[in-house]
Amino acid sequence: MKKLVLTLVALIASAGVAHAGQYLQASSSVTQCPGTAPEVVAMDIIDAANGIDMANNQITVGKAGPYLIFAAPQVGREGGGPYGCFDLWLRVNGADVGNSNVQLCQDEGSLAKDVIISQGIVPMEAGDMLEVMMSASNPDANICIEAIQPDGEPLVPAIIFSMIK
Repeated sequence: MKKLVLTLVALIASAGVAHAGQYLQASSSVTQCPGTAPEVVAMDIIDAANGIDMANNQITVGKAGPYLIFAAPQVGREGGGPYGCFDLWLRVNGADVGNSNVQLCQDEGSLAKDVIISQGIVPMEAGDMLEVMMSASNPDANICIEAIQPDGEPLVPAIIFSMIK
């Protein structure tokens, strides 16, 4: 999985982010545990931005065109729990984006952590509003997106979100 993420980072870098007209990278320092109803993923850090605005976890694009989007949450749980699944997908102007959902299911008692990636090219119009959504099939399973602060290392954000036109 690390190799895939590093390859994606290299791909974005080679696309000339410094010369891109529109881009955003945001992340979250907060662990979030969804219920069964769809919830907006909270992102409280803007790592880099140009021409794309984010306010109240809503991302607004300034120019029409195709956007390459990556939403990569750190999914896990601190304690064991029953079987359950976590879903994450994109929503534009209140409508779910087709084929953007990713899912991670955990067996009873599992403490595994993983990064799942929703990625795609999404055509958008100027002023369109994008949200990253999440839900859980069984909230009692306590499957969350986790922000982890290892000693002496950078934060593992609950999610890293990147988009570029």
